[in-house]
Amino acid sequence: MSQRLKLAIAAVVGVLIGATALAVVAAMGDGDEVQIQARRHSDGRVEVALKDSAGARHLPEQRFLSPDAAEGQWHSSSPLSVAEAVDHDVVGQTATAVMRGPDGAEMGTVTFTQGPRGVLIQARISGLPAGAHAFHIHETGACSPEFTAAGGHYAPRGLGHGIHDEGGQHAGDQPNIIAHTDGWGLADYYTEAVTFDPALVHTMFDEDGTAIIIHQNPDSYTADPMAGGRLACGVVTLDSRDS
Repeated sequence: MSQRLKLAIAAVVGVLIGATALAVVAAMGDGDEVQIQARRHSDGRVEVALKDSAGARHLPEQRFLSPDAAEGQWHSSSPLSVAEAVDHDVVGQTATAVMRGPDGAEMGTVTFTQGPRGVLIQARISGLPAGAHAFHIHETGACSPEFTAAGGHYAPRGLGHGIHDEGGQHAGDQPNIIAHTDGWGLADYYTEAVTFDPALVHTMFDEDGTAIIIHQNPDSYTADPMAGGRLACGVVTLDSRDS
C-alpha cells in the first residue's frame, strides 16, 4: 500500500471517528510534504482541507459529514479546488474604501467583508456618468498626489488581464459597475481572487495595501482593458472590530 493511500485512509478514519479541534496527518514523499487537516465546528460539521508544502490550505467546494449525515454511510466532498482557506480569525472582518473624485469630493464607499473562502465587495457610488465603468482593485493603497499612485491592477499571481483571458485574470479585475442616469452606481461582487488573510499571497493587505479605482470607460474584459481615465479612487482600509 502506497504512503499516499495510507495517508488518505488515515484522514478518512480520523474524520469518521469525530476528530476533535484540529487533526493533522502528515506524509512525506517525492521531496515534499502534504498534510490533511480536519476540524469540527460547534454545529457538528467536520471540515477537511489539504495543506500543501508552501503552507497554503485548500478546501473542497462542498463539505461533507453534515450534522444530519446518515451513520454508517460514506460521504464525499467534491474534488479539492484551488480556493485557499483563510484563517478563521479574519472571517467576518470588514474593510472600507472611501471613494473620492480628482477634486477630493467624496463619491461614496466600497465595503469588503471576508467570508470563509472569498470576499464580498459592495459598491455604493454617486456622481458617475451614466453607463458602464471599469471597476478594479489596484496594487498600491494610495490615491495621492494623483490617482496614478494606485499603480496597476492587483495581480499577485502574475496572471493576465481580463475575465476572458484563457490563463486566468488579474485578482483586481472585477465586473463593470453600471451607473444610472442619476449618477448612482450600485454593485455587489463576490470573489475568491483576494483575501484579508495576510499569510496568503493574494492578500489585499500586504505591505503597501490596495486601492479601488473606477474608470471612465467600461472594461473590455480582454487583454487590453481600454478603461480610460481614472474617475474615482479609494484606499482599502481595515475597519475596527468594534465598529
